[in-house]
Amino acid sequence: MIPKWNPEGLIPPVNEQNPAGMDRSPYEVDLLVFVDRFAISLARCDILQGYLSHRSELHKMGMAEGFQWLDGSFTENIELTDQRAPRDIDVVTFTSEGDEFYDGLQPDQLRLLGATREEQSCIKNQFKVDFYVQSLTDAPERLVEITSYWYSMWSHRRTKQWKGFLRVDLAPAQDQAALAMLKARKQELTHE
Repeated sequence: MIPKWNPEGLIPPVNEQNPAGMDRSPYEVDLLVFVDRFAISLARCDILQGYLSHRSELHKMGMAEGFQWLDGSFTENIELTDQRAPRDIDVVTFTSEGDEFYDGLQPDQLRLLGATREEQSCIKNQFKVDFYVQSLTDAPERLVEITSYWYSMWSHRRTKQWKGFLRVDLAPAQDQAALAMLKARKQELTHE
């Protein structure tokens, strides 16, 4: 379940009924729950379409084991707090793929992983995804370091307000259903 936005328009970082419990950010949710919750405007639907398209490209290259952390203004009630629509979704993909996987990719596939700022910019323009990837096969010290980095970056707004973020499985099991749900939601919003 995705907690409701708090009065500041943010997902709470912890379950306020049990602040020391394990029910905390990143909240693990199904892809369908995520799409259902955030497909609330045409602008958000466009971002979700890009996000799902990018996931599809990852799956086509064989990247399907792991999980994604989702954050940014997309997971906030930015329409209320900043009177604007979100521009993209922030995604860190933690994948089980090791070095041998990356060595076998074609240049156009590698570009979809955003190794350079230019490639990150292209992903953002084409898919509306601010994308980063991290291999779960890296040394434990590196995994702790990078996880600490992303958690500290994503658990606060730039205004230093605490906030939560989400985790979805990378496997493609729900992607087709998510696309169908998104298509139906876009039609509903277009006819309102």
